[in-house]
Amino acid sequence: MKKIIKTLKTDTKLQKALIVAGVVLVAGYGIYSASRPDVGVIDFNAVQTKAKVYQYVVEQQQKYEADIRTRMKADSTGLEKDFKKLEEQKAKTKPAEFQKKLQALQKRAALIQNKYRPDVERIMLASQIALKGVEKDIALAVEATANQTGVKVLLPMNNVLYAKKSVDLTDKFVKNLDKRVDKVLYPDPKKLAQ
Repeated sequence: MKKIIKTLKTDTKLQKALIVAGVVLVAGYGIYSASRPDVGVIDFNAVQTKAKVYQYVVEQQQKYEADIRTRMKADSTGLEKDFKKLEEQKAKTKPAEFQKKLQALQKRAALIQNKYRPDVERIMLASQIALKGVEKDIALAVEATANQTGVKVLLPMNNVLYAKKSVDLTDKFVKNLDKRVDKVLYPDPKKLAQ
């Protein structure tokens, strides 16, 4: 061992060869790791706009919300006219009387909102149920994406301070998810209990 150490200290050609070998080894690892990173990221905010499963859930949610807006608008048509009428009469009305009428109109508006609040909550619950039904498919799509790309770790993009575009696997994940999920069951919110 002492002989090897002495040779390493005195043989400059060997030193240079070892340095070059070390640089090649380090550079080679750098090229390997750059071409095949061990960590990937998925931008789940983008997934919500790109993946068919999320698009379907959003479409269903918006359909039911549009129905509620239509019914709320029908219920509040007279209320809007009453608010306008009160505003027009404001200058001619005593402040205490104006305040009393305004509070009565605000109370009517709150009653209308409260009337539809359970419907809105049921729509949100239906969306959660629909997405819960595909959680296993989401997990399998994450695993498939990792296996296809060779990464050892996949992180949500919102938990990462910085990531090069080359480690963003969002589009591959969306393709895997779309392959796995061909149908989403969106329950009728009207049939859901609070």
